[in-house]
Amino acid sequence: MYAIRVHLETTGGRPLPGSPGAPAVRDGLERRLRGPARLSHARILVTPAAVDAMVFVAARTLLEAEDGLRTAWAELTDPDGPLSGWHLLHCEADSRLALGLHELPSHP
Repeated sequence: MYAIRVHLETTGGRPLPGSPGAPAVRDGLERRLRGPARLSHARILVTPAAVDAMVFVAARTLLEAEDGLRTAWAELTDPDGPLSGWHLLHCEADSRLALGLHELPSHP
């Protein structure tokens, strides 16, 4: 499984009315991620002008995971897709998570 950090912004950086919620974005990813790569789980934050996500993809290789995810985002942001008006700025493996260097917040 590979942890991939994703960032999208609206075209022009201006908020779009009726931005989709995190469940709709996750559902769109699940439907569009094809082939040997599949969505394991995702943490998605949607604001009116940006989408930030940490997506965990099960695949044979990191390249397969990144390519599959980029293809899924391309379909989502297509002019006829549910995220038309958005563009993908970042879609790469999170090296800190991959190397186990992350720190999880502690909760009392």
